[in-house]
Amino acid sequence: MTNTLAMLQRTGLNTVVIDVRDAGFVYMKTGIKLADESHATHNAVAKPKDLLARLAKAGVYPIARIACFRDQFVPKANPKLAVLDRRGKVWKDRSGHSWLDPYSKTNWDYLGQIVDYALEVGFPEIQLDYVRFPSEGDPENQVFPSRSAYPDPKARPEDVIAAFAQAIKAKVKARGGVLSADVFGIISSTQDDQGIGQELEKIAAPFDLICPMVYPSHFAKGEYGIGDPNASPHAIVVKSLLDYRKRLPGKKIRPWLQDFSLGRRYGAKEVRAQIDAAVEVGYSEFLLWNAGNVYTEAAHAKQPALTATAEHPKPTTTPKTGA
Repeated sequence: MTNTLAMLQRTGLNTVVIDVRDAGFVYMKTGIKLADESHATHNAVAKPKDLLARLAKAGVYPIARIACFRDQFVPKANPKLAVLDRRGKVWKDRSGHSWLDPYSKTNWDYLGQIVDYALEVGFPEIQLDYVRFPSEGDPENQVFPSRSAYPDPKARPEDVIAAFAQAIKAKVKARGGVLSADVFGIISSTQDDQGIGQELEKIAAPFDLICPMVYPSHFAKGEYGIGDPNASPHAIVVKSLLDYRKRLPGKKIRPWLQDFSLGRRYGAKEVRAQIDAAVEVGYSEFLLWNAGNVYTEAAHAKQPALTATAEHPKPTTTPKTGA
């Protein structure tokens, strides 16, 4: 944390995103029964209130990241709460991760309890990630045990996710907090939910702001007419964010930008190009992602006065994967 705060001071970045929950891991002793019983609790941040006090003293804004439906613990302890396969076994995506059933109100309550905890210890903003149905696997083999008990069994995935987000919003607003969400960057250029419950206008509605992951390396070649988006970080970020501005004209956008190398070496020039692109489109905030938490300080040497954000180094037990 000492090194992180020093880096923020040198670069002008002013925010940290701290994992409270990721892939089922709960990184603080919340006392939540389901987290403890499923062995999801890990004491990575022993004194969260002290941590938040330290950040406040340094003038750093903290965001609590809570990854929602991807979960490695609860499905093992209680498969009835998980997405299953047609054999009745816990379904897993290509990376081997299991998922909570988004139709289950028990799962909604569990995630809501974690949100309540983060607000109680003092986080001013809750950022939901994996607030969607599973992808990266065979959807034809997915079974949702709680679907038949859902108030509207014919509800589409985007309706379920929007209703869940509204329930979380009520909790956050009751405590005067801010609610944000991470979404796939590509959904701005599609008119459906991609099968995961993220239809752009509907998923955006409950949130104060949306954080699209517009990483150039994650766009397919030829996307937006750009032969190699990974080699054109400025162009692809501009085109993607223009779609967000067009489709969500009244919504605050805080994009996730790429500060890592995947298929192409990224340095100060590439990171800065993305920041400049966001500014040109009209957005004055951004977040940076690097799984190893090593950020390109030189990209900020001539940074204008922005509300810039970088992610906090994750606990060593956190899987170092993108959202």
